[in-house]
Amino acid sequence: MKKSEIDSEIADVYSRYLKFLEDISSFKIDSNENISKLVSSFNSYRNDTLLIIESRANSGQENIRSSMLEEFFCHLFSDLIEKSLETIPTNLFIGKANSYVDLTFSPSSFKDIFVSPNPYIHTKDQDFVLGVKLDLQITSTEKTYKESIIIPALAVECKTYIERNMLDSCAGTARRLKSAMPYCIYIVAAEYMKLKDEQPELSDINEIYILCKASNADRLKYKAEKKSPHPIDELLIIDFFDKVKGHLNSIWWSPDKALETGKVINRP
Repeated sequence: MKKSEIDSEIADVYSRYLKFLEDISSFKIDSNENISKLVSSFNSYRNDTLLIIESRANSGQENIRSSMLEEFFCHLFSDLIEKSLETIPTNLFIGKANSYVDLTFSPSSFKDIFVSPNPYIHTKDQDFVLGVKLDLQITSTEKTYKESIIIPALAVECKTYIERNMLDSCAGTARRLKSAMPYCIYIVAAEYMKLKDEQPELSDINEIYILCKASNADRLKYKAEKKSPHPIDELLIIDFFDKVKGHLNSIWWSPDKALETGKVINRP
């Protein structure tokens, strides 16, 4: 394929992306009706571009395909954040991030514990995070360590399809994230499913959405036949939105509330 043909493909995808942004700029994502409009616009953009993107020789390296869902969630939740907060904090974070999961110390000797504790902040890459950016400072007798960290209230792993190895990885990530932030909800958003008899309900994953309600075998069949991809299901997105909305608008911990409800641990 000539370079001019490749450039025209990218130009075509980009023009359709701009059309998608234009379509959704005229309304706020604040009702089921408007969520449906967002999903419809996204499905049109996805339908018009997916076969082009996936047929390219370096599609995996270009990251266009993998970033589509990640950006979709930015649009889905942006207006919800405004309604959930009286003012938008300067340390609000939304988007792709390395979330904080742990902190360890590795001084070279007992003497060095006091002067050079050598802290190491562990993070985990997340496709979509809604949370807060905080500045962490550790001070010893001679040194001060400063690092910015992202604490998620919501973490989403975006997948074209979910299978056993991916599920194990996601379960491990959910466990680590919640050891640092118990009130984080961790969701896997997969377009297609490649699971059989695994037991994801035994993990710390809050939910796994199969957004197209189809198997990966269905995806590959449609792709081979050059059919339009299965659409994202709008009712699942509405359910997803309501789950996150309830989480953001609830009180995560209140001793007085615990006496009212009789429930102390109010984790999502």
